[in-house]
Amino acid sequence: MKILILILLFIAAVEDMKKMEVGNIYPASVFIISLVNMFISPYTYTKLILLNALVVFAVLFAYWLVGAMGGADVKVLTALSLYTGFDIWKIILISCVFFVIYSIALRRYREKLPFMPAVFIGSMVVFLLKGW
Repeated sequence: MKILILILLFIAAVEDMKKMEVGNIYPASVFIISLVNMFISPYTYTKLILLNALVVFAVLFAYWLVGAMGGADVKVLTALSLYTGFDIWKIILISCVFFVIYSIALRRYREKLPFMPAVFIGSMVVFLLKGW
């Protein structure tokens, strides 16, 4: 399932780089994969994961309200939090660090930059560190 999520995030990142928007199919797909994983995983703490997803959504929604983040980023990361649980905070941290690095390099050329490539890199790093 991790590989499928990474493929979806990669395609969303490419779309975000091209159009500066991401279709709703990507967060919906990650959400469905996350729900399936929650139901087939016998050791999932569903209430904690749902509460964590609510906190992730609230924090990212605040960033969206001030224009610091796109709506698709909020949706994808919230759906991803249902799959990764508390590891979503590691993904967000690594994504932000990667985004700062490439925004410093590219900011001279573009006013707005896509965040989804950073989400893809952050997810890939966390999945690789956690093990397949």
